[in-house]
Amino acid sequence: MNEPGPLRGVEATVESPPASYAGRTRYTQLEYEALLANASIGIAFTRERRFFLCNQRFAEMFGYASEELIGQPGEVVYPSRESYAALGQIAVPILSAGKQLDVEWEARRKDGSTFLCRMIAKALDTQNPQQGTVWIVEDITDKRRHADEVARLLREQEAILASASVGIVFVKDRRIVRCNRRYEEMYGYGPGEMDGKPTAIVYTDISEHAKGAAVYETLARGQTSRRIELRRRKDGSTFWSRADGRAVNPQDPHKGSVWIVEDITEQRRAEDELQRVLAEQQALLDNIVVGIQFTRERRTVRCNRRFEEMFGYAPGTAVGAPSRDLYFTEEEYAGVLKAYAETDAGKLHTREQWLRRQDGSGFWCRINGRAVAPGDPGKGYVWLLEDITERRRADEAVQRLVSEQKAAEERIQRALGEQELILDNAMIGIAFVRDRVIQRCNRFLEEMVGAGPAELVGASSSVLFASEADWEQAGRLAYRATAPGETHDSEWRFKRRDGSTFRCRTRGRRIDVGETEQEWIWSFEDVTAEREADLRVQRALAEQELILDNATVGIAFVRNRVYQRCNARFEQMFGYGAGELIGRATEPLYAERAQWERDAAWYEEMKSGQAVSVERQYRRRDGSLFWCKLVGKAIDPAHPDDGSIWIYDDVTAEHAARESLQASRDALERAVAERTAELEEAKARAQHLADHDALTGLPNRRLLEDRLTQALALSYRNRQQTAVMFVDLDRFKAINDSLGHAAGDVLLKEVAARLVKQLRVGDTICRIGGDEFVVVLPELKRASDAAQVAQKVLEQLSAPALVEGHELSVTPSIGIAVFPDDGRDAETLIRNSDAAMYHAKEMGRANYQFFTAEMNQAASRRHALETELRRALGKGELRVHYQPIVETKSGRVAGHEALVRWQHPERGLLAPGEFIQLAEETGLILKLGEWVLHEACRWATFIGVERGLQIAVNLSARQFNDPKLAQIVATALRDTGLPARLLELEITESTAMQHTDVTLGTLNRLKGLGVSVAIDDFGTGYSSLSYLKRFPVDKVKIDRSFTAELPADADQCAIVEAIVALAHALEIEVIGEGVENDAQRRFLAQCGCDYLQGYLTGKPVDADAASKDFV
Repeated sequence: MNEPGPLRGVEATVESPPASYAGRTRYTQLEYEALLANASIGIAFTRERRFFLCNQRFAEMFGYASEELIGQPGEVVYPSRESYAALGQIAVPILSAGKQLDVEWEARRKDGSTFLCRMIAKALDTQNPQQGTVWIVEDITDKRRHADEVARLLREQEAILASASVGIVFVKDRRIVRCNRRYEEMYGYGPGEMDGKPTAIVYTDISEHAKGAAVYETLARGQTSRRIELRRRKDGSTFWSRADGRAVNPQDPHKGSVWIVEDITEQRRAEDELQRVLAEQQALLDNIVVGIQFTRERRTVRCNRRFEEMFGYAPGTAVGAPSRDLYFTEEEYAGVLKAYAETDAGKLHTREQWLRRQDGSGFWCRINGRAVAPGDPGKGYVWLLEDITERRRADEAVQRLVSEQKAAEERIQRALGEQELILDNAMIGIAFVRDRVIQRCNRFLEEMVGAGPAELVGASSSVLFASEADWEQAGRLAYRATAPGETHDSEWRFKRRDGSTFRCRTRGRRIDVGETEQEWIWSFEDVTAEREADLRVQRALAEQELILDNATVGIAFVRNRVYQRCNARFEQMFGYGAGELIGRATEPLYAERAQWERDAAWYEEMKSGQAVSVERQYRRRDGSLFWCKLVGKAIDPAHPDDGSIWIYDDVTAEHAARESLQASRDALERAVAERTAELEEAKARAQHLADHDALTGLPNRRLLEDRLTQALALSYRNRQQTAVMFVDLDRFKAINDSLGHAAGDVLLKEVAARLVKQLRVGDTICRIGGDEFVVVLPELKRASDAAQVAQKVLEQLSAPALVEGHELSVTPSIGIAVFPDDGRDAETLIRNSDAAMYHAKEMGRANYQFFTAEMNQAASRRHALETELRRALGKGELRVHYQPIVETKSGRVAGHEALVRWQHPERGLLAPGEFIQLAEETGLILKLGEWVLHEACRWATFIGVERGLQIAVNLSARQFNDPKLAQIVATALRDTGLPARLLELEITESTAMQHTDVTLGTLNRLKGLGVSVAIDDFGTGYSSLSYLKRFPVDKVKIDRSFTAELPADADQCAIVEAIVALAHALEIEVIGEGVENDAQRRFLAQCGCDYLQGYLTGKPVDADAASKDFV
């Protein structure tokens, strides 16, 4: 069983364990098993043509469980017994010779489906073939499909260039790099003749070429450039072209652009012809005797001068006028709606109506209207309007002639008797019509339209016509234009009673004397068969013309070896203009006269009725040669010289293609091989990225769980221990917030490098997110070994690191959980080591702790408290209490400090020490602190800003390092209306000294808002006097650890006195915290402390209690 191409990821020689293998170490056995279990390809071992061992990947590939294949014959994974036998014939000689078998073969899965695979096989022991064979199998179905797809795309691309009906050219630095054959033909050049030439050769002069440089501005914007220009062929003739181009790289369009070029000479000629026709149409509109109006949305959009004259409009003033202006009343105008219904259905609307001129006078008008596009009112309507006022008057006169007409009818009745015999025996339809009503007709006409005897008598002649519109048109053409005694010939489509129609030729003679009524005698002849024959001939001629004009090959009609007619493609092929080859002999187009003389023998061959098919070399008008395939056939085989049809197909490109075909195939094979290698490399990179952290390159959580699971399985078999260390960097968040994420990333990579350097080769180091790392220590003999590793890690990571000019010190907190005592699976061990890490942080950070059951309980409590705190923020369980700050000398309240409390629904009121640290670690402190700030400012405003009482609000380290801090403070002041001078923000000394440059910038932004700044817990953070002098600080608060032993402890007294003196020297006020008795108060007063705060002056109370003294 076997596969093509390099099998990446497996380079191993597998041998069957010899009898002495039992004496080898357990470690080697485990490596052997790990190789099988983790290989990404299928591996199987057969002996006597049956499977005795396979890995999981091999079983999955064929749809089996591993144990199902053991003992099965090898043929179960082949499509058929014949396939299995065929492979055996190939494999046995190779394997027996000690060589490696490498084939591609079709295999079969358990469900019967097949797939293509590559199989590599080798005998385990060439000296003893009975030991069996190892098979390595890879599914290559997708690889093979991809290679086939690449080959298809390359063939399609070449076919597009060769077959495109438009010119395609690739230009670089204004030179032609490559173009297709159509582009060369368009300009009259031979194959490859334009390659490397400057683009100036296709311009009519050098100035036009210079203007063409402007297109690169459009290409540089990534847009398509379209140019319509007059271009020059090689022979100097010109033609109109349209070129569309885009840059290959808009950043540098001169380095490559692609252009599609079309010859639009005929299109330009057609546009000029259209303009001429439009001008003639306008002249017709301006001179016709009837008014013509085009309307859209019931307004006039265009009309002729006659229309304006009829309705009294000045020239040009009718356009835009509503159609309603032409009617006297709304009721009359409503009739237009009926007209729209007819015209939208595609019918002609005709009516006579009394219309209104602009001066208010009226006249009778005959209206004919049609929709421009039936069913689409948006296209508009066209109306023909004729002033029939005089005709109406004439109709009244006609009525006076009715009596005279009756007399004439009596005379006609006498004549009808004489004509009866003629009518009954005529082979055409005959009818006498008066005022378009049939008075009499012969039986032939009745049979022609399928009417019964005398059924047509008295009926309107419209019953003969296929449509009402045809009948009305016939009336306009015949009755209005024919004088008495004259005849009228026409042809119309008539209908039978069964609904079928036929073409009828009509001839009528007007027999009245031009008085009151028109009388006609009409003859009717069915010419349907005749017209259908004519139509077939016309259609055949039109189809022939269309084929000639649009054929992609040249077509010519030859008589006596002289061209009588040819299509445009034939002329283009030889470089001649339209009609230039007509009447010319065929000989000048040959490359050699001798060949032309020999080809005279064709005409003898044509006498058999067979077609001639040959390839010949011809000469274009410019002298260039090209190959053509000819197919010719005589119109009349008996006389082939009298006429023959020839088809010419330019096959020059095919000749060139044959020569380059092998080179193209070689290039394609190289491209496919290179692409396949690239895909394999990309697959390996993708797999690495999926299993490793992008920043540090360490394994990620996904790979951690896999390796830890393997390590636990190994420890279980060997009865050893495995330790999991959870490493978290202390104060990393503060570094990230102050120096930025880039600096934080550099520090994380340094930490990763130190961990890798410190640990063993077999250990696994993973980054699972943020500043958290997990280390897997397999194969430990005792848990104390993990403690030694943890101590080394602690020392390595605690050493200072230089990051972007800053010397940073971070320490790790490490939690350790050991298999099997602290957990028997990966998830439990990671969770318990995390709990131990938190315990290490609680123990002061920068240490390591082993997991205990109590930690698990503490972690659960911590998680529950975090959940409750998140809920408390949303449910309003937090409270702000206020403790007064008093002036030392007067005892007057100078302000308050806002202190947060948690009103827990079960545990009651909780002090900050029970939840603030958790809020700081989880990030909830940002939301909590913003709420406290707003609430404190609101309360200070409520008690009255006119009292001038300051409100002091503590800022945690994470709040102080928030880039949006100044914006949040400004928003709180604006929303509550508290003057900035009444707000004091307190930060601890240790927070201020973490990153002094960043601290200085933040303090300056806060001072810019007008608020006061105080340093809290002063004396505990080892601050430098120089930094204290630089910081824009208004007050310092002596930490309660110094005031607690006053005045009994002499050392503490000296420190407090020094702090007060130092602050006053820097013009900074001092607040003494934790004052609980009068002795402390007196000592601080003697030292000159400005303000006091503590239980002696007032305990923290809720907002209502704190407000009683002020509201």
